[in-house]
Amino acid sequence: MSEKKVTAEVTINADADAVWRAVSEGEEIKRWFSPDARVRPGVGGALWLSWGGGMDWETPIELWEPGKHLRTVDPEPSKAAVDYIIEGHGGETTLRIVQSGFAADAWDDEVETLTAGWRAFAENLKHYVERHRGTPRTMASFRHPVVEMTRAEAYPRMLAALGVTRLAAGERFTGPFFEGVAKVDAPPVNFSGTLQNLGDGFLMIEIEPGRGRCRPAVWVSLYGDAGREAAALEARLTAAVTAAFAS
Repeated sequence: MSEKKVTAEVTINADADAVWRAVSEGEEIKRWFSPDARVRPGVGGALWLSWGGGMDWETPIELWEPGKHLRTVDPEPSKAAVDYIIEGHGGETTLRIVQSGFAADAWDDEVETLTAGWRAFAENLKHYVERHRGTPRTMASFRHPVVEMTRAEAYPRMLAALGVTRLAAGERFTGPFFEGVAKVDAPPVNFSGTLQNLGDGFLMIEIEPGRGRCRPAVWVSLYGDAGREAAALEARLTAAVTAAFAS
């Protein structure tokens, strides 16, 4: 196994119990992470996640310490582990997500993608718990088919298609689809941020890796009544991204 690890850390304005529920209950996980999720709680249980289209898997739970620590570990031969480590400090809680157990031949693009991805998901969790706790989420998303170009080529094209000017984390961005504040700026992998339109949602733009090829994707989390806009928004995103990669 490789010594490589991926870590994301975020401080959330909520108590440890709220954060524990967000990482350990299926209905809560669906509101910041995968669109569908189920949990069989406790050691020996399992976490099942699905992004649809065959992108689903189940991972056994190895450690279950409510309010403190959850670890899932893939069965042999992978043994890849994800730890959710929770530390409460009064009304604030620090969540540290650590993925480890990479194969010795894990390639840098994979680790880079997971690093940016976990940072984005940690920010989405924070946004959900602080701003939308207990509110169902509706996703508007589009994963373009694989394109024969590098991520360095696809990333600016994807941002231009969505009218997003790349800015440093903490800065405001605007465009024809989105207005918000950047949280993750990791070219050519991931651009994510909270939204000040679309019902205070959350945006993630990702260029999925491949050797000499890649797959552009956009995911928008919509909460409460804003979910009514999901179908129309998804159609507009699909048209814009498809046109951008048509030539």
